[in-house]
Amino acid sequence: MFKKLLNAILPPRRTIVARYNAASQSADSQRNFAGADLLSADAAMRRTVRLIISSRARNEYVNNSYANGIITTLADDTIGRGPRLQIESTAPSQTATDALNRRERRFHAWAKSIKLNELLRCARIAKALDGETFIRLLVNPSSPNEVKLDPRIYEAEYVESETLSETPLAYYASGEPLEIDGIIYDQYGNPTKYRFWKVHPGSLQGAIPYGFTLEDAEHVIHYGNFYRAGQHRGISEMAPALNIFNDLRRYSTAVVLAAEVAARLSFIISNDLPPEMLEGTVTVDEDGKIDQTALDMRGPISLKAGDFNGLVLPAGYRTSQMKAEQPTQQYCSFKDAKIAEAARVFSMPFNVAAGNSSAYNYASGRLDHQVYHKKLLIERDEIGAVILDRIYDRWALFDSRLHPADYGSVEDESHYWMWDGFEHVDPVKEANAQALRLANGVTTLAEECAREGRDYQTLLRQRQREIADCQEKGLPPMPWMNVQQPVTIQEKED
Repeated sequence: MFKKLLNAILPPRRTIVARYNAASQSADSQRNFAGADLLSADAAMRRTVRLIISSRARNEYVNNSYANGIITTLADDTIGRGPRLQIESTAPSQTATDALNRRERRFHAWAKSIKLNELLRCARIAKALDGETFIRLLVNPSSPNEVKLDPRIYEAEYVESETLSETPLAYYASGEPLEIDGIIYDQYGNPTKYRFWKVHPGSLQGAIPYGFTLEDAEHVIHYGNFYRAGQHRGISEMAPALNIFNDLRRYSTAVVLAAEVAARLSFIISNDLPPEMLEGTVTVDEDGKIDQTALDMRGPISLKAGDFNGLVLPAGYRTSQMKAEQPTQQYCSFKDAKIAEAARVFSMPFNVAAGNSSAYNYASGRLDHQVYHKKLLIERDEIGAVILDRIYDRWALFDSRLHPADYGSVEDESHYWMWDGFEHVDPVKEANAQALRLANGVTTLAEECAREGRDYQTLLRQRQREIADCQEKGLPPMPWMNVQQPVTIQEKED
């Protein structure tokens, strides 16, 4: 009785059924996610899949101006003028400082001779297009340099299994594969050897007759795009944007074709005559043959320029000229949206990808560039750890045998890579902000110079020379030699 009374007073309870829309099995969802699978990273990125994607990415790169510009700009912004080696010691002395400076100069001269910046730029482009690249640390006896180390870059196709199998054929008891697409591993998953084909598999001669060589892992640098656990080969960074770049080319071609057709002297001939009256539209001679010079309405009519003015149509026929409706008003909007969508893969702002900043103001331009610059900084750190540190360690191994005195006098040394700084949109505001940071003590001269890709020690030495030259020649001190109160941004604007 009490239960019935309670049910009459309280509203009826509803059973809540919660679910994820993303897991729906409806027909629409299945169509939208038709390409979804549960394959492992290696199975999803098997050799044939990677080759198809990389070949299409290369095709867009050489045929699509926006794809070429985005990838080339990305590589140029990442590498810039190239990294500069900076070596430091925790126990600095004049002897150690001189030894470190000599090593830096020798490395920079060697890097310039082998075109290290060009190699890094090519590696960055290969990562975007192919998803990965390989660098072999070879020794070139014919090199004119004192250190005979000669890094060489190879496309991803050079490293392939002997059987060209799609999936690993054998595994260790630990579950690690013995070999995946040319990379041989130990039981702990560490690469031990790389199978390099002596000739590119895509060459006209083919790679099989020339065989391969097994290169130790310590002589190979594998630089690629990895984003899944258990992934052993890289996938193209352009993969999500390939269809977008293709849409750009297709849409542009269609618009140009439509505008070209409409711009010509094109017209449509039509009539409302019944079929039995069409017989009088041609001339028949005495033998019953049709005069070929008569006007034939059964197909297109080819006219020379200006002939349309003298064209006389039979009774019942009329003409209408095609309207020039291309490009449409949405043409530029469509292109801009697609460019922004494609550039988002690389965290690149629209104005950099499109080469157009007409719609930007100062605040929006700087905000978009901050995200892009973070992407570049992360990529630079990866290049430094994966490529540059390996190259420097191998170079130092050769150089230490040639110049042992420059290594024995240095204790607890460390090195880092200095890259080009990012130019500020408003140099005046940035200079004032820099002066305030230095005056408030929240930064150092080394940090501020590093932001601009410069060595603070080089700056101090040059300032010391300039002060000494002014004093020697009896010249008054330059304005920057006097200690000045930093000007705030507000004071500068006032």
